[in-house]
Amino acid sequence: MNKNINKICIFGAGGRTGIEVVKKAKISGYDVVAFVYHNTETRIFDNSVTVVQGDILNYNDVEDAVKGVDAVISVVGHIKNSNPLMQTKGIKNIINAMNNHGVKRLVSLTGTGVRISGDKPSFIDYLLNFFIKIIDPERIIDGKEHVKAIQNSNLDWTILRVLKLTKKSFTLEYNLTEHGPAELFSSRKKVAEIMVNLVSSQKYSHKMPISS
Repeated sequence: MNKNINKICIFGAGGRTGIEVVKKAKISGYDVVAFVYHNTETRIFDNSVTVVQGDILNYNDVEDAVKGVDAVISVVGHIKNSNPLMQTKGIKNIINAMNNHGVKRLVSLTGTGVRISGDKPSFIDYLLNFFIKIIDPERIIDGKEHVKAIQNSNLDWTILRVLKLTKKSFTLEYNLTEHGPAELFSSRKKVAEIMVNLVSSQKYSHKMPISS
């Protein structure tokens, strides 16, 4: 654990990936603030986790969660009837709150539909993201705009990109590359391991690694 980072706020903590991130952060010795959306999600975690219920689109809710933390992890994703730009608007609130409270380290999650120069997507990656663009184009747009907002910030950021998330187990080993190709299925437990490890690492600062 980085001695300068003791407390992490995790946005999207009530989701399937977020729950795994909270577990990993606790196992790694961090104090955790879990930001959840639904009232029922406040009962997921034990008393060792500080749970904040709120709406990521409400700046005051976000700021309340960020006060006093040393780093932020965002695994916010779309749910039924969510705002088409929920991820982008939410990350802008997070960035503003982090700036207001002097928090610099941010690790966020997005899909491989967000490309950068030099990427080497596989055929199945191209195919799956092609269908997503047809079925749910707003999801791709939101992912890209969320990344732009982070890149334009003055934060110390890393954005992890994955193709498809699953609940399968994982063996505590993983591989990150800067340009892929991405593995088809990434375990949520693996993503949690990677993101918590990235919080205290500078290897991918201002970069967008892919789970490969």
